[in-house]
Amino acid sequence: MKKRDQRGDTPSLDINDQLKVKEIAHPFRFEKYSKENELTELIVEAVNRMGGSGELAEEKYRLCVDKLCRKSKLTSQIIQEEYFDLAEDAYLDRWGLTMLAVELQDQNGLAFFDKILAEEIPEEKSKDPHSFTSVGEEVMIRTTAIEGLERLAANGNDDAIKVLFGNISHEVFSVRRAATQALLAVGGENMLEKLKSELPKRHHDLLKIKRTDVRNAEQAEGGLFIRNQDDSDIPAPKSDSSAKHCRD
Repeated sequence: MKKRDQRGDTPSLDINDQLKVKEIAHPFRFEKYSKENELTELIVEAVNRMGGSGELAEEKYRLCVDKLCRKSKLTSQIIQEEYFDLAEDAYLDRWGLTMLAVELQDQNGLAFFDKILAEEIPEEKSKDPHSFTSVGEEVMIRTTAIEGLERLAANGNDDAIKVLFGNISHEVFSVRRAATQALLAVGGENMLEKLKSELPKRHHDLLKIKRTDVRNAEQAEGGLFIRNQDDSDIPAPKSDSSAKHCRD
């Protein structure tokens, strides 16, 4: 395949570019839970429905989660064992199980989230981090674990508060920010002052960050993989004979 000239930050094809498709039912083994077919099938369905679309997508996903919540303790146990049985580079599957554990809001999830956050983030494996970053995937899994702790804390779990405090000085900015925002959301009136005393002064800017619904956020224009405009991209201005010229 011939490499084409790259323009702006538009991605280009390389002579070694390949696409390989491997189809599998799901990546989970459930070796210890062969007798829990109904439950394991629901776990697979829920993870798959996270990426669903259409008018009934959310309703069908919630139906799966509701059924799993009826056996939240066992479901949480299965999720945790499957998570640590997955390959390191199974980022989407690891995130899916973490998100499902968040949805369960089971107390047994606390140790699971804590363990995820305590794991050291492996070094970047991607040769082109602008297109795909393994570190970014790992960080996303950890910020999802923070969300799980926030939900547990909101339900009155004091140990979740302690774990969140343990991560306000995390080495990764996104995790520090998520933990700080979680504490501000669930900690009550005195939490801001407590965080000011616990956080190093160099991290006090985290307290100024406000959460914004993605639907209300300003959307970026241009950027990565969008061709930069040049003279040939910009249409000529329309002539307007009626336009008035300003005086110097």
